[in-house]
Amino acid sequence: MRRFLTIFFLLLGGAVSAADTLRFVRPPYLQPGDTVGLVTPAAQLSAKTDTALVRERFASWGLHVKFAPHCCDAGDGYFAAPDSVRAADLQAMIEDPTVKAVIACRGGYGSVRLLPWLRLAELRRNPKWLVGFSDLTTLHAALAHAGVESIHGTMPGSFLFDEEDPSAESLRRALFGQTHRIDTAPHPLNVAGTARGRLTGGNLTVLCAACGTPEALDADTPTILFIEEINEYVYRIDRMLRQLLRSGALSNVQAVVVGDFTHIAGAERFGAEACDVVAECLRPLGIPLLFGFPAGHDRLNEALYMGRRAQLTVDAEGGHLVFEGEPAHE
Repeated sequence: MRRFLTIFFLLLGGAVSAADTLRFVRPPYLQPGDTVGLVTPAAQLSAKTDTALVRERFASWGLHVKFAPHCCDAGDGYFAAPDSVRAADLQAMIEDPTVKAVIACRGGYGSVRLLPWLRLAELRRNPKWLVGFSDLTTLHAALAHAGVESIHGTMPGSFLFDEEDPSAESLRRALFGQTHRIDTAPHPLNVAGTARGRLTGGNLTVLCAACGTPEALDADTPTILFIEEINEYVYRIDRMLRQLLRSGALSNVQAVVVGDFTHIAGAERFGAEACDVVAECLRPLGIPLLFGFPAGHDRLNEALYMGRRAQLTVDAEGGHLVFEGEPAHE
């Protein structure tokens, strides 16, 4: 009965958590000749973004590009278009049978404002990759509840064209199904151990903002949590982590992968650096902790399969994140 009710609500486009009742759907990996759809669900694109270069980058991967109708609009305010219009662009790409992956051009803020209009359950029937990071953590969280894998990775608005772009290359590998294992160097704050669970998480601020909503971090099943942050104060990082701890959101977290904490202010006044605060908050959980993972707002933003089962090993040689299993379509 519980399975039936979950499927029923998902078919209605609801945000009912499916993690413990439905198998996760894995979208097909891309093939040369496929088309990717580009959208702007959050802030509008920078005027400096060269869409021709973006198209050329995807073409070099053997992919075609379809820009959403309002993807490159320059609105009068923060957003390129009203919430309902941006949501319609995203939903159209989700439902377009010629589009095999939907990629956000940039983050900023605004994805959460689209949720009332979105029917993400369509991705269970016709799975395709949704790609982005930072503010797009909202959509990764919603897809986790719908039981659909997604890719936490760099976006075209962050592509580098005048130099080597390791983040874009990582995204290419993930889209084509070539990401299986990511190794990191030792870190003094690491806590050794091995854990298994579904990978979830993203931007810490967005994760905390989801507390109490249908997109809240799901603690019902074993989880490996990934977190990253940018342009925050140390005391706010401390507060956000304690919010997650006290809310019970971390009750089934088996390990934590700590990504980039970039441009963090207030360490001198607070008396501790950001990663020291993270370690202090999470060590009492008695689980493996991996610091220095190259994902987030830095030059190397390793693409990650969100919602996929993985094994994390932290030892004297560093960290080893290994994704498990083969596609499980329904």
